[in-house]
Amino acid sequence: MTPTRKSEKNLGFSLVEVLVAVTLLGVAVMSLAGAATLGLSQMGKARQDLLYSADVQEVADSLIGAGWNKVTSGSSAIHGGSAAWTVTTVSANSDKVDVVVTRRGQANATLVYSDTLTLYLAKSRVQ
Repeated sequence: MTPTRKSEKNLGFSLVEVLVAVTLLGVAVMSLAGAATLGLSQMGKARQDLLYSADVQEVADSLIGAGWNKVTSGSSAIHGGSAAWTVTTVSANSDKVDVVVTRRGQANATLVYSDTLTLYLAKSRVQ
């Protein structure tokens, strides 16, 4: 028994096989492009959230750094929003500072979100 050889016209790929392979490759590349676009969009939103958190932390740190009995009600502009705080005396040795921070929505810029942060400042005791 001798092995049979393929004829010359059976070598290579048919046009249908090439079209199927190119179509599958196109679908895979488009899926990857969509995933990359979504990933970049989410990274941009995460960056905005991180900047927002850093701005709020900076405002809180500046109020805490001023210390007890030195903070008065006020406001400040932060990236893409604003922060306003009110000081309430809780006792003779402590103050309550309510910080309200507003910012625009990421997906819908017409929406405005607000977050409230409460800080307590007290007279320090040195012993």
